Amino acid sequence: MKKTVKLGFVGLGRRNTVYAKNLLGQFGKKIEIAAVCDVDEGRIREFLSLYGGPATASYTDFRVLLSERDDLDGYLVAPPNNLHEELAVPFLEAGRTMLLEKPLAHTAKSCMRLAGVYDKSASRVTLGFVLRYTPFYRKVKQLLDEGAIGDIKVLSADEVVGPVLSSVFFRTWRGKKRITGDLLLEKCCHDLDLILNMLGRPPLRVAAFGARNHYTPREGHGPTCEKCAHNESCAFSTVLWKRQYSRGEDNGEFEYVDFDDDTCVYNADHDVADRQSQIIEFEGNIPVMFNVTLGGPDTRRTIDIVGTGGRIVGDFRENRLLVYRAGEPSPEEIRIHHEKSGHGGGDSVIVRSFIQSIEDADYRPEAGFKDGLKSALLAFACDRARDEGRVIPIDYLDEIESIRD
Repeated sequence: MKKTVKLGFVGLGRRNTVYAKNLLGQFGKKIEIAAVCDVDEGRIREFLSLYGGPATASYTDFRVLLSERDDLDGYLVAPPNNLHEELAVPFLEAGRTMLLEKPLAHTAKSCMRLAGVYDKSASRVTLGFVLRYTPFYRKVKQLLDEGAIGDIKVLSADEVVGPVLSSVFFRTWRGKKRITGDLLLEKCCHDLDLILNMLGRPPLRVAAFGARNHYTPREGHGPTCEKCAHNESCAFSTVLWKRQYSRGEDNGEFEYVDFDDDTCVYNADHDVADRQSQIIEFEGNIPVMFNVTLGGPDTRRTIDIVGTGGRIVGDFRENRLLVYRAGEPSPEEIRIHHEKSGHGGGDSVIVRSFIQSIEDADYRPEAGFKDGLKSALLAFACDRARDEGRVIPIDYLDEIESIRD
């Protein structure tokens, strides 16, 4: 076991600050944040004030970091989606171990170019699918693997995104398709990965329906919450949020909010879908329904799986599963307990997994490069089905299988 693990952080946005917080909180002095990189020097200063050490080096060019610091044990790479290919390729070519934030990349072509480089490299990649590491979804997977409800007949799941997290799409780069790739990829590649992992079989075809016609320009709203006539009633009002927000240790969803940006969510510059539904047929005639909606009353994920011998119904926010078994009069209730880190306890677990991947050459992360590729390509297929208004056959499976594990 290494006495000290030296890490480099590339892209100092929200996810890497969460990773740094969880790494230092769990491992303390075992973790050395040896180098950081971001094009925004203000972000560098802020990150260093919170997580840097006396010897932490800072860079504004990741290429310089890569060329100068060959002593680092691993990198956490978390830029906006459209920069994943540009930043990840040099690290792959250099054979570095890294945690690459989800999604893999923002277009199918970019994903496949990354796959070609990865296939020839010696890099070990953890994909930032943090929900894989949550006790809730691990328990669902365990029940399925144990045959608690027999063979899966049908699976349905949804994500409703509340006003606070929805505002991140309406007020930041995440609302722009040219940067994110669109709503399903950016917000729900997690969920598609979970579904692929639970079923353990390939998707065959998909139909999808989506729209962006609610969070669109409105007269009489904005231009900012502060100046808006509706700031005492609008669900997205930062004027109201500031009364609820306290700068404590755990601010929940408010940690994602930039209170300096109170742009009207209706009149802001964004073009991602604000809702989307898809039906995906998997091998074995298993239909899967998945829905995502921005602007719901609160944020929650639910899942409902019917099998040949029972049913699993779960609510991620409530940390509660109900397992119905054939012939039994009432369901078994399972309460999920987790560490008090973000994403239902997944944030603390994924960084432990990343450190283990650095220290143990035989260890395989729960979600790796190919998982990121599968999820992204399925998201693009869903969007294509939506845009073309037809059922789209899945035709990329052979390309995925040719890539190394």
